[in-house]
This record gives sequence, structure tokens and C-alpha cells, in this order.
Amino acid sequence: MPMININLLPKQYMKRSGGISLGKHGIYTIAAAAGVLLMFAAVTGWQLYKMEELNGQMEIARARTAQLQRDIKLVDALIDIKAKITDRLKAVERLDRHRSAWVRILENLSGNVPDFVWMSRFNEVIEPQAKAAPGDTTSVAQPRSVPEVKAAEIEGFTFTLNALASFMIKLMRSDYFDEVDLVSSEVIALGRQKAYNFKLSCNVHYLSDEELERKFSQESSVENENIN
Repeated sequence: MPMININLLPKQYMKRSGGISLGKHGIYTIAAAAGVLLMFAAVTGWQLYKMEELNGQMEIARARTAQLQRDIKLVDALIDIKAKITDRLKAVERLDRHRSAWVRILENLSGNVPDFVWMSRFNEVIEPQAKAAPGDTTSVAQPRSVPEVKAAEIEGFTFTLNALASFMIKLMRSDYFDEVDLVSSEVIALGRQKAYNFKLSCNVHYLSDEELERKFSQESSVENENIN
């Protein structure tokens, strides 16, 4: 006759046959861990996506930077060319303002050079222009009157100081030069001959045709008065 076993223990104390019993807490723990792992995976994937996007933006920025550097070099070259063209235009403008006067000035200068004196350089002294203050529009694009008298420098060589003194006296008697002054004089050797390298400062008068006629007429009238 078979035996019948009756287990009167509570269900939580009953032994289970086979497998592992986790219970509700174990299932919740595993689910929470899985959720955290999924969240980490999502965050990691999002960060990788953003890194790829940032890398692409950095490549675009590098390409733009290289292009801007080429553009900056081109602009600098164009500015340099513009400055050179502007300087040449200013030089042409200065010559054109006193075109006829320059011919007479150089003729007068060469005619006053005595023997044993020769010139190596003759140029105007360009005074730097004052920069306008920021926001000051009163001096911008204002036409400047052409000065009738400008400072100049003359450099050259002479074998004797008497010849140099004669050259300076002739310049001071000229209608185109005044305030002639000896800036420097240095003894140099030209082969076996001793010479002097000199530098003069002076003022140059840009006399127009009308001014020359007026000056000559005044001098003529003064001479006539002295004769009478």
C-alpha cells in the first residue's frame, strides 16, 4: 500500500526541486541593473555620435582657417601693392603740381654749381602727416593747399671748401633757394685726392610763372627807382 507524505510547512519554507529561486527582489535587482546598463549604453552611443559630429565640425573649421589664411595673405599682398601705387601716384602728383617750377629749379641749381663741386642727391624733406583722431571727421578728405616753400637737402662732393662756400653763396642769391646751411662735411679719399662729402639744408621756393613775373617786375621797379 503506497505512502502519502503531507508537508505542512509554509510555502516559503518548502524546498524547491531544481533551478535557482531569485524571488521578487532578485528579479527587480536584475531588471534595475539591465536598465542601468542600457542607460550607460545609450549615453555612450550618444557621446560617440556627438564626438563624430564635433570631429566633422573641427575638420570644417580647419578648412575654413586654411582658406582664411590664404585670403589674409592675398589681402596683405594687395594692401602692399596699393601702398606702392599710392606712393608713386603721390610722387607723380607732387611733380605735376610744380612741373614747370621744377624745371626752372633744377636749371637754376645746376647753373649755380661751381667748378670742383658736384652733387650726388637733391630731394625734398617729406614731413609726416598727423593722423586724425578716432571719430574726428573734420580733417578727413580735406584738401590741403600746396606749400610754396618746402625744405630740401642737397648732398655732394667738393675738392675745396672755398668752392663749397661759393656754391652756398650762389644758392642764397638765387630766387629759388634760401636758408642755406651746412649740415655736415666729412673728409674722404678719392684715390689719391682728398675731397669733402657735404650735406646742405635749404628751403625751396616753388615760384609759378605769375609769381616770377611779379618778382621780376618788382625788382625792375626798384632798380628804376634807384637809378632815378
